[in-house]
Amino acid sequence: MLMQIRLTPTEFILYGALAGLILGFLLGLIPLFLGIKKHNRKYGVYGFIVSIAVGPISAIISLIVVAIFSWLILRKPKTEVPTSSSETDSNETSDTKSP
Repeated sequence: MLMQIRLTPTEFILYGALAGLILGFLLGLIPLFLGIKKHNRKYGVYGFIVSIAVGPISAIISLIVVAIFSWLILRKPKTEVPTSSSETDSNETSDTKSP
């Protein structure tokens, strides 16, 4: 014999938000651990917090947040042109020694 479960609309919303919060927490662990592993803790913590914050609103948005922050952590940083002090010194010394 099956039991019927009756929920009021308020209880349904509350339980749905609680389930989203738990799912947001679990999904938020992905960027957190990625950030710790890849030495980019700032994005890892931000992804974790935002995922938990939007989890009760929508689990799909939480999944999108996790994807964005994971991409931010895993992407390769833009290579900056290193300014070598030896090149600068050699150019300056050659200019000053010229008669």
